[in-house]
Amino acid sequence: MGFLSEILPEVLADLRAPGYDPPTSPPGPRPGFRAALEAGRDGAPLIAEFKRTSPGYGPGGWTARRTEEFLRQVDRPSVVALSVLATRPRFGGSPSDVAAIAANSGRPVLFKDFVLTVRQLDAARAAGASAVLLIARCARAAELERPLGDLADAAHARGLEVVLELHAEEELREVDRVPADVVGVNVRDLETLSLEPSIAGRTLKAARDAGVRPLLGMSGIRGPEDAARLRAQGAHALLVGTALGRSDDPGRFLDSLTEPRAGGRP
Repeated sequence: MGFLSEILPEVLADLRAPGYDPPTSPPGPRPGFRAALEAGRDGAPLIAEFKRTSPGYGPGGWTARRTEEFLRQVDRPSVVALSVLATRPRFGGSPSDVAAIAANSGRPVLFKDFVLTVRQLDAARAAGASAVLLIARCARAAELERPLGDLADAAHARGLEVVLELHAEEELREVDRVPADVVGVNVRDLETLSLEPSIAGRTLKAARDAGVRPLLGMSGIRGPEDAARLRAQGAHALLVGTALGRSDDPGRFLDSLTEPRAGGRP
């Protein structure tokens, strides 16, 4: 079995374990995730991701940061939104991390998890997230509580926007089945954890040609060259995670992705 096949049962088991639910955030509207991406298009917008570790990176070399330190380091004009890993198995995250980031930032926050159940949507809302990630490759997973389209409808009913993650071009058919607000293309294959820029590039181009907007490039952004490639392939914004987590100077790293040599929008 690959990584995705292995982790989904672990995520489902974790939902049944004590201490999953986050503290409830104060009621009220959260800033719009899609609106932030669209407002920042001309400035090559970035989504900075908080995660405690990454299975795709391997052992060692990870810079541990507190949530308040992370927020201070990524406070850049180019960062229009934040993403927070809420997955406890293998990632060490939690919905409480989402709540801590959302409570101390005015930027929209993406609840990033392997969402399988409505309980996770409730956790995202309680944590103060603006949006939740749904993954096209989970569409036929045995662990999925409801079809992805139904989960997207349930997210919208809770005031959450939906970011639909794709990888391969054939997954584009899910765009018509899932009412998503933003479509993201992950450079990383979630089964093998390998980076596959050529596959992601074809998916981005096909999505762009089909008129899908806005498009979010996800993963595999190790420097300005990767950022430039994804923008040239059609990404309107970039989500930066693993390279940001392992950087000794996150602010400088983020700045490097928007320097002129990193390229502009297509």
